[in-house]
Amino acid sequence: MFDKKCLRLGLCTMACAAVVSFLPGLYLFFQYGIIPTASEMGSIVSMLIASFLVGWIVQPLTFYPAMGVGASCLSWTTGNVADLRMPAISAGQKAAGIEAGTPEGNVISTMSAAVSNFVTVAVLTLVTFVGSGLISALPAAVTAAFSYITPAIFGAIIMDYAMKNVKYNLPLIIAGVVFFLLFKALGLSSVWITLFVVITGMFVSRIMFTYYKKKDSAKAP
Repeated sequence: MFDKKCLRLGLCTMACAAVVSFLPGLYLFFQYGIIPTASEMGSIVSMLIASFLVGWIVQPLTFYPAMGVGASCLSWTTGNVADLRMPAISAGQKAAGIEAGTPEGNVISTMSAAVSNFVTVAVLTLVTFVGSGLISALPAAVTAAFSYITPAIFGAIIMDYAMKNVKYNLPLIIAGVVFFLLFKALGLSSVWITLFVVITGMFVSRIMFTYYKKKDSAKAP
């Protein structure tokens, strides 16, 4: 029932957000008569597809088991899912002692995503007014460390989930590293490497699940 209500409300709010996102362009058109040409629109769309197509496919498949319906609707509406929403969801579920993918976990993930959205708006508002001056005052060694934030967050999340079930997750991590090195040696770009590693990880997960299921069935009296 909770997921059904979240889905109905989420579809409505996401549809409203999609419509509202066109308002700045409509304002420029009606107020100043500015409209991009077909070639400019094609260039912009091509750039967006090249930059985000893999993410549009990979991230929902990767994050949905931990997020559930409610957090997915909230997170995909506001964005920054990998950098902001997932760390907040993971921390919320861990603090509550709730497993991801359970009904309770979906409630916690929805609450965590909502709080993350409010905090993001507050922080962005603050940074808009004082952030540029504050960042420029920081030492170069500190600002250079910002590039390691995303890898550090993902490393912590991966290890947190890996330790919950080592016998399933350790082969998955090993397979991910092996296939990453293999695809990199083949000269694939990082975008395609990410997609193929996720796909192979899904197959490896299915193989491990089937193997342990048969093994447990054989042990059963």
